[in-house]
Amino acid sequence: MSNLRMNPNLLNVPPYIGGKPIEEVQDEYGLRDIVKIASNENAFGPSPRALASFHHSLPHAHRYPGIADRRLRQKLAKRFNAQHSANFTEANFMTGNGLTDVLRMLALTFIYDGGESVFCTPTFPLYSIYTRMFGGKAVAVPHKNYSHDLPAMLDAINDNTRLVFVCNPNNPTGTLITRDQVETFVRHVPQTALIVFDEAYFDFVQDGNYSNSVEYVQEQVPNVMVLRSFSKSYGLANLRLGYALTSTAIIDHLSRAQIAFNTSDQVLHAGIAALDDDEYLDYVRKQLFVEKKFLYDGLAALDLTYVPTETNFILLTHLPREVKHINEEMLRRGVIIRPMGGFGMPDAIRITIGTREENERFLNAMRDVLKQ
Repeated sequence: MSNLRMNPNLLNVPPYIGGKPIEEVQDEYGLRDIVKIASNENAFGPSPRALASFHHSLPHAHRYPGIADRRLRQKLAKRFNAQHSANFTEANFMTGNGLTDVLRMLALTFIYDGGESVFCTPTFPLYSIYTRMFGGKAVAVPHKNYSHDLPAMLDAINDNTRLVFVCNPNNPTGTLITRDQVETFVRHVPQTALIVFDEAYFDFVQDGNYSNSVEYVQEQVPNVMVLRSFSKSYGLANLRLGYALTSTAIIDHLSRAQIAFNTSDQVLHAGIAALDDDEYLDYVRKQLFVEKKFLYDGLAALDLTYVPTETNFILLTHLPREVKHINEEMLRRGVIIRPMGGFGMPDAIRITIGTREENERFLNAMRDVLKQ
């Protein structure tokens, strides 16, 4: 093995550790009834239209993917044009095997020759992981009151900065950047760096001051990209489908990093159908907002500190017990939460906003743990 030549950058890359799977907790603790509120999943299940379309296309699973990717991109262009009075075409979009795949392609395309990326911290760990995986330098700017410190991020950008990641709303804090803040930021970032607005939680935002990053692509600002996902609002996390919107020139270059047949027709058809499922999306949003208020009240009753969120999860901070203890005791009670040590917040946990039954189960378990 000592004679083999392997990428040394990988030795500096920490593995991405997702939320603990339900099956693993069942095996470890001998439990059958498990509530998982650890991974920001849509607690209300997948889009019914997406599910029906997925099953309808399964008999063709013996074929390689065909033109469904193009049809999805055409549908996205039509939808965005109607919503934003824009003139996008399918060439402005690119799909990936989840947004994690799109982020990989971005790092492969832009992070070479020691290139750098800039992002706030805490935020989605894959920005740093992919940068380091491809031999780049990950520049993490500390948050300011759990939000992006945009002036500090601007100060961190230099001639070698290739990517600037802006998770908006941010994971794991749930905070967002306003329209005015984004406007100032975009106009000051040099055009040698691509600003990547990761908007995986876009559909859950209630704040009317939320930025409209799509308008910068529409205005043909040359260094802006918007990322969206089917994992969260449409409940298709396990099908893996995300997409990028940016200039046709960037898409053309980025597509060279795309793995052949990276997403199945079944998944793409599900995405196409999901875009028509407005009734489902309205239902999810309404349920989420009701349950968010329910959790806020429950957390206040337990005297727990949390960060107000514009997403489908809540960050709990300044906990009265050690996170390791809380996590272990919650697992023993069949409730999977997410310790934030992997995000650089060892004294915090994150919980998904679930169904009423799941939320009650969490609050009751947490009350029991804190009373110990």
